[in-house]
Amino acid sequence: MSTRAFLGIGLASHVRATLGLAGASVRKEARTWRDEKWVPEENLHVTLKFLGTIEESAIDEIVAAVEAAAGEHAEYLLAMGELQAIPKLRAASMIWAEPTEGQRATAALAGSIDRRLAQLGFEAPARPFSAHITLARARRPKTITFDALDAGNRVLYAAADREKRMSVRGITLYSSTLTPRGALYEELAIVPLTGD
Repeated sequence: MSTRAFLGIGLASHVRATLGLAGASVRKEARTWRDEKWVPEENLHVTLKFLGTIEESAIDEIVAAVEAAAGEHAEYLLAMGELQAIPKLRAASMIWAEPTEGQRATAALAGSIDRRLAQLGFEAPARPFSAHITLARARRPKTITFDALDAGNRVLYAAADREKRMSVRGITLYSSTLTPRGALYEELAIVPLTGD
């Protein structure tokens, strides 16, 4: 049996809640974005590597490779920064949150995963890694106003540090099932960071 899968960092519930409030503020201001594909709060995460369709029989060797990568990294802090329209306000295809803390550690972790999985035949990413949390995807590129993004950013700026920071302790292997109502994620394995 096969499944679509990816490796990511699951966000703590308090961080997801803060990002959910920020997204709600954007939707309130940006009427044209209300019907776009907003990621449900429970699905918010940082993608480290999309694996594509994998066979169930490959999960053990993928987890072993991820364990080797995780052994190169210690726990670290991740803090949410501001919302961005990607690639630009006048033709945004995504709205995402970028971390203000933990970007380098997350990029290094993704790099270790890429190197380990290359030995199993997984291709290196075409673009440089950029740590982010996707909040929404537009069906077609469209304008979003600065004021709408700013409404979400004001939520993030006003949030206490403890509401937008978390400790990254591991890597999660997720399966992703596409449904008409959006993607359903299931945790297949959680690999702790065990480095010094």
